[in-house]
Amino acid sequence: MTRTETITQFVDTILDEYVITKKKIRVDFFKYLQSEDIDRKTINEYTSDKFHFVTDLLDEIDGALDGDRFLVEAYGGYKKSELKELKCLLERFIHDVEKYKDFKKIVRRKRKKNPDQLTKDLHLIQKPVIIGEEKYTPVSKTEIIDSKSVFLINIKTNEILFLTGKKLSCTGARIINYDEELSGIKKIKKIDQTIKTIMSVTSLNCSRSFGELPNKIRSVPKTVSPNYFPLRVIK
Repeated sequence: MTRTETITQFVDTILDEYVITKKKIRVDFFKYLQSEDIDRKTINEYTSDKFHFVTDLLDEIDGALDGDRFLVEAYGGYKKSELKELKCLLERFIHDVEKYKDFKKIVRRKRKKNPDQLTKDLHLIQKPVIIGEEKYTPVSKTEIIDSKSVFLINIKTNEILFLTGKKLSCTGARIINYDEELSGIKKIKKIDQTIKTIMSVTSLNCSRSFGELPNKIRSVPKTVSPNYFPLRVIK
């Protein structure tokens, strides 16, 4: 006997008992399926190949209760209350089978992307450049992932972009999870002095240091320009 036939035989036994006794049957179909350790493949096969016998029977009961002449005659041996109880029994079975099917459904965990994948579309300058009077080596853009703060400098416009948050990350050409109230962009004039300040800050004073830089803070752009050079990342 196959596993699907085991379910079918159980249902037939329950229905036979009701036909004979016409008394309410207290059975938890979900717990039965659990006790038999019916696997995902079996419950899927049952709902695909055998389930319609139960749903077809339910349709007949509904028809008899609605007054269909032929079905009323076919179920003439039952009182209306007995048909309602049989309908309730079938509906409980259908509900529990669907519930068990969902219970056995495979939930695939979303694959976590690594830093290389997260920063794939974030195009930052990743080669040494001369800024002001000094030559600087960029921080790898992958270091931004899970960092607390990052300073980037636009080598075309001399603007400092400061982003800070609990755990920075990337999606496309955007750096995300930053605190909008503490992050921003500023135009700088004294490049060498500003960079020297940035290179000396810590996780405790970086927000204050950025705020104390000259010029007004502007809001963070939606995407990060490829002209940005990752100057400092604070973990």
